[in-house]
Amino acid sequence: MFRVSRKTALKAAIVTGASVVASVSICLLLVPMLGGHPDGPGFWMSVFCPLVIAGPATTWQFHQTEVIGRQRDEIARMHVELEDMHAELRLLHEDLRIRARRDALTGGLNRGALFSALEEIAPSYEGPAALLIADADHFKKINDGFGHLVGDEALRSIAAAISNAVDDNDLWGRIGGEEFLVFLHATTRTRAAAIADGIRRAVVEADLVVDGRKVPLSVSIGVASVNGVFDPVDLFRQADDYLYRAKSGGRDCIVFDGLEVGRQPA
Repeated sequence: MFRVSRKTALKAAIVTGASVVASVSICLLLVPMLGGHPDGPGFWMSVFCPLVIAGPATTWQFHQTEVIGRQRDEIARMHVELEDMHAELRLLHEDLRIRARRDALTGGLNRGALFSALEEIAPSYEGPAALLIADADHFKKINDGFGHLVGDEALRSIAAAISNAVDDNDLWGRIGGEEFLVFLHATTRTRAAAIADGIRRAVVEADLVVDGRKVPLSVSIGVASVNGVFDPVDLFRQADDYLYRAKSGGRDCIVFDGLEVGRQPA
């Protein structure tokens, strides 16, 4: 048994009543024309037949139409919900994609994202560029003397110095531990040297104080320049070699294409 709504019952009753009226009207008009008398069983059959045929048939038809309408509305509502879920899922995927490329501590790109970007750029690159590798000096002493939370703040200070120094078209991020990489697009040697020294100076001047003591913070930077197509691994090795020279030369300085520049006065 199916449950009939009041609306369906009313519509079925109206149609059934109209059917009865039509059937009786035909009986009253047609039977006399054929020479008969519209009374007795024939008359009552004109009333009874629409009731037993039209009543159930129209009730079922209107009920099915109502059910289909409700189902259509439910499907439409589910489609809207599904679109909302797809939109939310797209946002989650985008957020995960961004998170997968970012270093959680500093907000810069992570190692994988940086090298992936360099590998994509390198084969068709045109013009001058520079790769910087910056490494925090005596970072173990900061962790040992002030604690790892302060060490994290020191890394964030270095990241802020780099982020403030570069343009939106440049790439930068943390490639591991206390080491950062910066790729300067379409940059002259003069600009690259100025940015590297700006980063170095900003790190030294960072206002990182714990319990009234200023945390000594500085970076050594290796810079390798290139003009045109380059091999990311070779360029990285060059910059890393220059970083090693900067560390060996006393730290808090820059070695640019093998030449030391920009040492902070003692």
